[in-house]
Amino acid sequence: MNIDEKIQKELQQEAKSVDEILVHDQGLFTMLASAFKGSLGRWLILVTIITSLITLLMFWSGYHFFFVESLAAEKLHWGVLLLLSAMVQIALKMWTFMEMNRQSLIRESKRLELSVEILSQKVEQLSNKE
Repeated sequence: MNIDEKIQKELQQEAKSVDEILVHDQGLFTMLASAFKGSLGRWLILVTIITSLITLLMFWSGYHFFFVESLAAEKLHWGVLLLLSAMVQIALKMWTFMEMNRQSLIRESKRLELSVEILSQKVEQLSNKE
């Protein structure tokens, strides 16, 4: 058995272990919890609080826009406030999901780095034996 066959055999074994890891992939709430524990966790807490306040503002302005009898100028005011609060909420939620994605990518790159290190050690051991 030459070195190429040994490497191919090791890669197939590693692929099986990676498949097992992917089966146990995290869900949305687990990813969100891990994002709060990351390096930007305090910012994420602040953004979550602001997003909640913006959501309340959005519902309040939506109520006034759709259900309260008022002048056209006031309706325009509430409509603009409704649209702006919806856009701010969307932007903050996108940032939150991007932070979750960043944490996930960091975790996966560390796993990949560890796998490459383990594989290189195995290749060194195999080359030293020959």
